[in-house]
Amino acid sequence: MTIQKIILNIVLSIEMFFVKFIPIKQNRITFISLEDDKLSSDMKLIYEKIKDKFEIKLCLILYKKSLWSQFLYFFNCMKQLYLINTSKMVILHDNNYVVSKYKKKDVFVLQLWHACGAIKKFGNVIDRTYLIKNYNAVLSTSSYWKKIYSQAFSVNEDQVLPLGLPRTDELFNQEWIDSQQKRLFDKYPELKNKKIILYAPTFRGNIYKGFHQIDFNAKKILDNLDEDYVIIYKFHPLVGNYQLSVHNRVYNMNHEDTHALFTISDMLISDYSSIIFDYMILNKPIIFYIPDYQEYKKELGVFVDIEKLNLPICNSENEISQVIIDYRSIFQIKELRNIFYEYQDGQSLKRVVDHIDDAMSNS
Repeated sequence: MTIQKIILNIVLSIEMFFVKFIPIKQNRITFISLEDDKLSSDMKLIYEKIKDKFEIKLCLILYKKSLWSQFLYFFNCMKQLYLINTSKMVILHDNNYVVSKYKKKDVFVLQLWHACGAIKKFGNVIDRTYLIKNYNAVLSTSSYWKKIYSQAFSVNEDQVLPLGLPRTDELFNQEWIDSQQKRLFDKYPELKNKKIILYAPTFRGNIYKGFHQIDFNAKKILDNLDEDYVIIYKFHPLVGNYQLSVHNRVYNMNHEDTHALFTISDMLISDYSSIIFDYMILNKPIIFYIPDYQEYKKELGVFVDIEKLNLPICNSENEISQVIIDYRSIFQIKELRNIFYEYQDGQSLKRVVDHIDDAMSNS
């Protein structure tokens, strides 16, 4: 344990001694995020639906690997401890040290999680600096994740609720899809009538050791394809505005909404990213580019064996080009969608809000 963590624990323990005497506010819900300093995605959708019914508190910070960020995180943890233990419910979408170590028993913690599933292992099944625990409910898109999430979050399987994730509702909404297509084609008219390939990988590494990407030669792929093919790309936000080599048929879309990019793309190239599960909703082709798969399985491990999904797996750019030309696995996507989505009605936000209402009404 580092000296910083020792000091943090001492401070939080002293604070907790006093906070335990402060009663829980029965109408208070606190949103906590370490990934963004503003509400977004599922958290924003839920907030808009419940903000007029409950007392809402926000504890949001964008954590970065820097001395200043660690300094701010220290004081944010103190704020978290107070708000967590004076709220009837806490809603978060990433793992939380304070919840796991300093939470009153009567505080209800709802873990939204920030993904529709998990290929790579995470949580308590990998080496960590602390044990994740004290969640009362974890959202998922399917019962498929019950055993996996129970292990990752240290909850019982019946605490994993396959209610769906609110942010996926838009992908089941044809009007939203049409509106995003129009918006993006108006913004990028040169993409109209093109065959659009979306490249959207996850990161390698972690927040403590830094992030990196594997090489991806978009030009080599396009050289083997007709002129009407283009590649658009978006990297994981944690790696920042990482860019591929400049090419007249390659477009940097790091600044655009990922789901919106789904609507104009004809196929997805990804790796261990959970966005493959989001993309399945649209029944469009998916290609895995994972030249480091065997090494990745040994070092980090996977919950979902990609080789058993019966989707194309490529280890080189030339293989990708050939798969794009010959792609025949579209019907397999529909089968996978039925496995990973228990509900396909676009009503996940309503189900989640109903669950929050029920939990808040129980004394």
